[in-house]
Amino acid sequence: MPATLGPLVPSGLRRDVACRGHKRVRDRLQGVVEARGSIPERVRRALYGLSRGQCYAPECDEPVVVLDGGEPVFVGEVAHIVAAVASGPRGGVDVPDRDAFENLLILCGRHHKIIDDVRTRDRYPVEVLREWKAKREAEIDTATREVLHGLGDLTVRLPDLLVQAFRDATAELSAAVDRLEATGQLNHDTAQLLHVALAGIGSAVPRVGDGVPGVKEAFEEVYAAAGGASFLGLPSADAYEVGPGVVQHLRGARCGHPSVICAILGRPAVVITADLWNGIARVGAGRPGGGVHGVGFPVHTAGSDQCYIGPAVDEVPTAGGSWRGGAMCRTEDGRWIWIPDLVFDPNNAGNADAAFSSQTALDLRLRLVGQIPLTEQEPRLPAAGRRRLTAELAKSEMTAIVAALAAERTAVPPELRWRLRGDQFALNDSWGASYGCVILAADGRPAIRGTLQLLMPSLMRAQQITSIVDIEFDFDGCNSVPCQPNAPVARRLSHAEIADFFITAWGLAFDVLPLALGERPGGDPGERPRADLYVINERGQNTGGERTFRLGDLVDLAAFGTTHKTHLSRLGIGVVGRGSLHERDVRDVVRQALVRSAEDAGFDAADLVTW
Repeated sequence: MPATLGPLVPSGLRRDVACRGHKRVRDRLQGVVEARGSIPERVRRALYGLSRGQCYAPECDEPVVVLDGGEPVFVGEVAHIVAAVASGPRGGVDVPDRDAFENLLILCGRHHKIIDDVRTRDRYPVEVLREWKAKREAEIDTATREVLHGLGDLTVRLPDLLVQAFRDATAELSAAVDRLEATGQLNHDTAQLLHVALAGIGSAVPRVGDGVPGVKEAFEEVYAAAGGASFLGLPSADAYEVGPGVVQHLRGARCGHPSVICAILGRPAVVITADLWNGIARVGAGRPGGGVHGVGFPVHTAGSDQCYIGPAVDEVPTAGGSWRGGAMCRTEDGRWIWIPDLVFDPNNAGNADAAFSSQTALDLRLRLVGQIPLTEQEPRLPAAGRRRLTAELAKSEMTAIVAALAAERTAVPPELRWRLRGDQFALNDSWGASYGCVILAADGRPAIRGTLQLLMPSLMRAQQITSIVDIEFDFDGCNSVPCQPNAPVARRLSHAEIADFFITAWGLAFDVLPLALGERPGGDPGERPRADLYVINERGQNTGGERTFRLGDLVDLAAFGTTHKTHLSRLGIGVVGRGSLHERDVRDVVRQALVRSAEDAGFDAADLVTW
């Protein structure tokens, strides 16, 4: 609902506050406002006037002034955004003047305690409180304009007059309103409403780009290009430095929402919604290095000259943060989340044989290793979690990843299930879970062997859990006729089967195996999940022995073209920045990863592959 001008201040105070001659009321207000430090009187009056008589906290209608026996009593509390002392709440942020108007707001007693209490203060970082201030003070401008638009012909000229006049001394604008009233062009009540709107502004009205040297020209240029004062409104405070860049809040006008001008070094300035800015501030849930410090600032997309990112945009690239590149994305329920950029890493040899050396190698191994960041300091797998995972893996559909690869190669037994491994190498305790699924050949040896492992952090692994999905093939066990060394085996795996394996394995690694933890593991957004994909020839020509193969003998790679590598034993690629995903997104990522791994191996038509 649009803000109205009525509740700006209690009606009994309007004339007292607006008229400068009533020094007695101002002195009384000055005496009861309690805040740390020496806050100038004009700053206190500005806060009072722009508060509209209410607490600055969103959705809070607690009055900051009440009447007692006809006398005004100021019950609000002046609160610092950045604490008056460095040891106080949010006190580590550097600001030029801790008692300046830009660093203060008026709160009810409850909200003042909430934002400063050691148990809750991390939920209210500097960026969130500055947005409270910008939004509340924007309402005074919006409400004033609504009144003006009801005044007839005069209002066609007066809004533009006010926008320009706000950039001049408040005394001059107040005098102009007095003259309009004296000549009958404004009635008395309307004139007093305008005085209320102007009463607390004081002599220092912020301008676009003020506050930080070197940004004024860029901020003024993007401000004008995005619609200027008539669309975006006016600055609610000077620009300030935060994280990797500079930001300035605007009081919303015709655009209908508060906005923010922001820029990082070397990038064009851009105007965004305050909703997006608040979303950035919330990423990381108040952790050190989170918010704008980790995410960075919104930036133009490549080759774009867009200067205004409005509320209809659902994905915005970010840059300059300690977490490197990514994008802010709006979810279906309207929340903003940060997603890191997708990165492919060819240097992923480290996980090819992790937790595998205990088993006798077969011919071919497909492997996906998922690494999921974890914030819990002493993680463990509880017995209830292992039971939950065992029950989930016992479902018949969970063996589809094995059964699909066995099709047309060997018979699939009806009792095929994932079962807890009981061999000497299995890890089934508080530090891990291990499951096996085997299809035996006629002679009793494994034809296809599947292994699932969930490993908790250890000295060898950083603060992350590791999920491993392995499928191995013995092609002699899958065929009635023994395979000839260094020749294509019957029923080689196709590139499409390889892709389907990794798509299914991705879900097992990131969605199913972590069920043992109870809740979905959560890490710092800056710690990116990772998946390593491998296609490994365990009988390579450089391994020795009489029974050796080329990788192309076991997997049909013709769809990727040809390569001149003579001893290619495996394909491998790391996918950084993606964890749990919708299946359609997994499919896209896996296909991109396989193309990249084939290109890295020298295949000359990998980018032309069809699926």
